Amino acid sequence: MPKRKKSSKRRISTREKASRLPLIVFLIVILLSFVSIALVNLIDFEDYLIANVLEVSGNTVVIGNNCTAIVAQTSPERAHSIEIGVEGIIEQRPNTHDIFAQTLRSFNITLEQVTMDNFKDGIYYANLHLRSGNKFLELDAKPSDAIALALRMNSSVYINKTLLQEIGKNICED
Repeated sequence: MPKRKKSSKRRISTREKASRLPLIVFLIVILLSFVSIALVNLIDFEDYLIANVLEVSGNTVVIGNNCTAIVAQTSPERAHSIEIGVEGIIEQRPNTHDIFAQTLRSFNITLEQVTMDNFKDGIYYANLHLRSGNKFLELDAKPSDAIALALRMNSSVYINKTLLQEIGKNICED
């Protein structure tokens, strides 16, 4: 009968495997935390500037950074919602943006930021960047809705530098 070759590999007992499990779980948790940190910073902040609502007059909303701003038209309802958001006014009855903000808060969803990203065929495009725990979601939104919501959620609005340079107007000139 031929002799079996003795394997040079040492067998790992079940007890040894079990003792390594916490270390493996710990390493996985650390790895996932780095992944979630990377997901939060999906936008390259070098390409964006913080934007402020500089003026709301009638249906016109002026949003920008320093002396460069985008002057855009929106519906009377959205302009009013942005205006009361800027002023911190709470009306007797909630509007759609108030309800959506309260819904997000109720489900522990944070609006990390709003980005104004693009202008194409006469339409501005924005995104809501939402987080719930370690889950992230980016939603397409009308800039006026996104701004009105950001004002209620105390979230920052960022505008793409290229968009602001190409479409923005100098509002500081006489």
